[in-house]
This record gives sequence, C-alpha cells and structure tokens, in this order.
Amino acid sequence: MNSKADANMWWIIIGAVIALVVMIILMVIFTGKTGTLEGGLSDCEGKGGYCTTESECPLNSFSSSAFSCTDGKKCCIGAPEKCVAGTCKDENKQTCKDGYCYTKTS
Repeated sequence: MNSKADANMWWIIIGAVIALVVMIILMVIFTGKTGTLEGGLSDCEGKGGYCTTESECPLNSFSSSAFSCTDGKKCCIGAPEKCVAGTCKDENKQTCKDGYCYTKTS
C-alpha cells in the first residue's frame, strides 16, 4: 500500500513542475508584449492629441503630461482651433502657426 502512495506523489510533483514551467513561459511571452501596449496607451497622437514645440497649446486645447510625444514635444489634448486660409477668427488676439490658432503673446 505504501508503494502506490509513493507513485501518486511523484505524479503530483511532475504535474506541479510542468504547470510551473508553463506559467513561467506564459509570463515571459506576455511581459514582452506589454511593452508595446504600454507605448501605445501613452501615445499622444493615438488619443487624438496634437504634439507641438510651442510653449503654449493652441486655442481650445490644454497641455497633458499624461501622454507622451517624441522629440521632447508637448502633448495638447482637445479640439484645437484650426486656421482658415492661413488666418484666425480674431487676428488682433490670435496668430496662426502650423495650421492652428494660438493666442498672441505681446
């Protein structure tokens, strides 16, 4: 009776080792994939944002530090006001840069 119990114990140990190896392999596979996913989740333009080198964001948008841009640019989220035929609605207070309207600085 003792030898049957010993045989069952070995099968349990072998099954546990196989399950552990499979779990480690799955962790390695999914850890490699999450780096790409993380980059996509924090991408500014993927969220409908606009990357700019200007110190301020265009009109009707705000700066967001939660999302990232390449080359040290700043991420602006919102619906920026676009220039129409190279001009903005209020030319006395606004200026057109890169196709978007910005508040004029004195």
